[in-house]
Amino acid sequence: MTRTTINYDGQEYVVARSAEQVKGEIHDLLGKGEPGWLVVNRGRGELQKAELLIAPGIPVALVDTSDPAAPETVNP
Repeated sequence: MTRTTINYDGQEYVVARSAEQVKGEIHDLLGKGEPGWLVVNRGRGELQKAELLIAPGIPVALVDTSDPAAPETVNP
């Protein structure tokens, strides 16, 4: 499962999108020249919708926390 953890203001948020997709969304928001909102999830288990303000000078870290690929199996 593709998943990215976002560290924002000391809190962790998650999205079911790749880090590259999230980078693209952030790039698009910043390209508009005004602050924008990135929709994410907060919590574990039962997630809550959250919106993060994206603007120049606000630090955001992305961590790829996708499930590892299934190991290849060898058929004898």
